[in-house]
Amino acid sequence: PTFKLNARPVDVVSAKTGALNEGHNYLALVEPIQTAEVSSRVTAVVQKINHQEGDFVKAGDVLAALDDKQISDNIAIINAQINQAKAEHEANKAVLDSLKKTANYWMVEKKRNQKLFKNNVITKSKLQAVEEQFNVATGKSLNAEKKLLVIKQQINGLNRKIDELKTTKEYYKIRSPFDGLISEKYIDDGDLATIGKKLFSVEDKASLKLSFDIPQSDLTNIKKGQTANFVFCHKAYRAVVSRIYPKLNRARMLTVEAVLKDKVNLPLGAYINLSIIFKVYSDKIIIPIRAIVNQGTSHPIVFVVKDKTVFRKAINVLGTAEDFAAVEGIDEEDRVIVNSFLGWAQLSDGMKVEIK
Repeated sequence: PTFKLNARPVDVVSAKTGALNEGHNYLALVEPIQTAEVSSRVTAVVQKINHQEGDFVKAGDVLAALDDKQISDNIAIINAQINQAKAEHEANKAVLDSLKKTANYWMVEKKRNQKLFKNNVITKSKLQAVEEQFNVATGKSLNAEKKLLVIKQQINGLNRKIDELKTTKEYYKIRSPFDGLISEKYIDDGDLATIGKKLFSVEDKASLKLSFDIPQSDLTNIKKGQTANFVFCHKAYRAVVSRIYPKLNRARMLTVEAVLKDKVNLPLGAYINLSIIFKVYSDKIIIPIRAIVNQGTSHPIVFVVKDKTVFRKAINVLGTAEDFAAVEGIDEEDRVIVNSFLGWAQLSDGMKVEIK
């Protein structure tokens, strides 16, 4: 019998014209739009805790109160000093009024005695005695005015000090910086709150963001304003890229944040499969990626079957998405090989094949 090679069995797929959305999927972490680690600005014992984990709070709500007895006592002492200084001020004011009247009296006497001395009615010693009384009264009046001014300055200084103490007293009330949810509480009644010690974590759930890392190869494809899509509970939602971090993290990846456009109650800390489309190819030839051969060739190629004969064609890959690629170099309805018995290396131009 004459030796004859059997046709090699292959699997083929017909090329189709269509659209391909090139993009990547990323694993994103659901986070609040902002998080505050509330700490203490003073060192004091925790007197009362007003809110627990899971409580919704408003901006300015007192989360916890610290023991402010010492500073309250200091405020009371300063208030007493202010009241004492005010009483002294009133007393010195009355003395000053009296001294001014006395000085005015001796001023009138001085003028009268000067006229009398000029007319030789009184002696010079009499005039000098009156002038001396006027000078003494004027000096006492000026001294009383200076003392009154000093008391006023003391009162102003005490008022400034008490304002500082009242401001410091507000530090003993741990307040929420914004509307949000208390996610963590790190203290209990009786604990010592120290400066910088973390007491509460407050998260703003009014808006959520999705945080994810991208490889360096995607840096040119991700831009602010791009739409990211995801599915949650069998419904499709959107997010918009709002921030791209300027520095690579320890994993040599770049962190990106996307803010939700649609209202959806995602659980904080959950992972979401996020999809971002880089480019849309319309009216292009679409084939499976597994039909493309790259090894040992300068350009990607495909094997096209026509009349049970293999033809090798070079192609240009425009873009890929999942298991498909948009290509140039073949025509619609061309049947490309996606699987060959014993591998691609066994295929060549002009080979007869059998389509399974």
